[in-house]
Amino acid sequence: MTASADRPAPVRAALLAALLLGAAPAALAQPIPLTPQGQGNAPIPLGPQPGAEAPRGESLPAPGGVEAVPLGDPLQDRLVRPEQPRLGPSGVEVQELKALDPQMAGPLDASNGGLPADLWSGTPRAEVERLLAELPAPLPSGSLRAIARKVLLTAADAPEGEPGPRNLAGLRLEKLALLGEPRDADALAQTAPPALEDEDGALAWMALELLSGGETACAQAAVLLARFKHPTWQKYQIACQVQGGQADAATLGIDLLREQGDKDDTFFRLAEAAAAGQKAPIKGVTEPTPPQLALAIASGRALPADVKVLSPAHALGLVRSASPMAVRLAAAEQAALWGAIDKDGLLKLYEQVEPADAKALLAPGRKPNPLYRAQLVRALRAEPSAAAKAGLLKAAVQSSGPGLLSGPFGALLAAEVGVMQPTPGFAVVAPHIARLLLLQGEADRSRPWVALSRDDFRAGKDSGAYARLWPLAAAQGIVREGEVDMGPWVRDLGKDPAAARDLADNVLLVLSAAGNPGGRGSRPPPPARGRPPYAPCPCCRRPGCRTPPPWPTPCPC
Repeated sequence: MTASADRPAPVRAALLAALLLGAAPAALAQPIPLTPQGQGNAPIPLGPQPGAEAPRGESLPAPGGVEAVPLGDPLQDRLVRPEQPRLGPSGVEVQELKALDPQMAGPLDASNGGLPADLWSGTPRAEVERLLAELPAPLPSGSLRAIARKVLLTAADAPEGEPGPRNLAGLRLEKLALLGEPRDADALAQTAPPALEDEDGALAWMALELLSGGETACAQAAVLLARFKHPTWQKYQIACQVQGGQADAATLGIDLLREQGDKDDTFFRLAEAAAAGQKAPIKGVTEPTPPQLALAIASGRALPADVKVLSPAHALGLVRSASPMAVRLAAAEQAALWGAIDKDGLLKLYEQVEPADAKALLAPGRKPNPLYRAQLVRALRAEPSAAAKAGLLKAAVQSSGPGLLSGPFGALLAAEVGVMQPTPGFAVVAPHIARLLLLQGEADRSRPWVALSRDDFRAGKDSGAYARLWPLAAAQGIVREGEVDMGPWVRDLGKDPAAARDLADNVLLVLSAAGNPGGRGSRPPPPARGRPPYAPCPCCRRPGCRTPPPWPTPCPC
């Protein structure tokens, strides 16, 4: 890869390739501000600011003796118009400034957390369109979501090449909406107006906006209905009319849809019931389309218990619906895994859950489920005793996987750690607190808890929790591989020796790739009979090569 304009399809294509193929711990994701500090949620202006804009008819000083051109619309007028590049008096080459392509506008740039404006330099437009279209959504990894947000929200120079069938602003809006980012999607729609001129992008945005309770959804529905011809827009309009209590208008819309030959019988059944004011729970609709779900929300009707969460927009809609609390909690957890809800939104739902006695929550045999986790959070927040909090926190961590602990659910738990101190009295909960903080990306806060857990492990008092903690701490450079007895660690990874061995190999490969060589004298125990002992050296191509990490540099092969 060269570091000049000669580089072929450079880091930009690699960035999206990483999105398409890679995975990373969600705790590594960092928030990206959409607005400058102190401006709240206001969109970032792209053009000259009030009071600083040159009056129309005045001129900018032109470089190198090039004729100045009056300032006009910043999206349409070029500032200088030489017929071809030429040298000015200073010997600097003067070239035409390209007009900003409104399809490439966005709320981020290199000054506020975005990528450089030459993001797509050297990458043909057709390739950009293909990569964006193939970007997977939703993304369960917080790190990948953070990178995707930067790519999709950055205001960039237009890639070279003839425009394809899709509007690039609309394509970016569609992907943001499918990722489940309501505020991001709104910010892009405001700063890049052509985004809502692309029907697929507008449909994805409307589904997310309406199901998440966006204030502008219904106002925009009428505008987009006049712009596009797809029958889904009429369905959204009917849902908005039901929401606004306009039963007669909704009935007229239903008749018009039928006359146009629409065959969505489920939608007609739901719409007619909603217009008639029915409130009975809905039966048999387990995979509602966005317009069907919007109707259920607007009419205040509950969805069945076996309804499926199909997308981040669906998840946010079910959280707002009148469905049973178990349905709403399961949808909220899925939204949290997709990054579509923050800890405040999750807590708002948890506060609607009936509290449970702390002792009952810690009773043996409790089955982990969304309701149980919500009750643990409520009890944890209400408990004044640090010792009692420790027991509840341990139960909450043990009832959750890495995806939940690295997201807003884990953030609610981490907020309760402050009243506990890393002293021997809290040794039993230390590995769980350390794991939680590491997954939340708070490595510094985790260090004393990792040390406390390690001391307990060395004293022979640990019940296997440190064995599950150390790889995560090693990835952050807090501990080294050689500090752990590999035999108990591999045994704690699972009852199936072969599966445990494979998992151990994968963990050691990741640690080696992350630059943590670990203890050179420590090797995993011999595997089950007939299995080679170590993973292959990644640089070796010899058949049957099995080499223990860390691998030598340079490659001996």
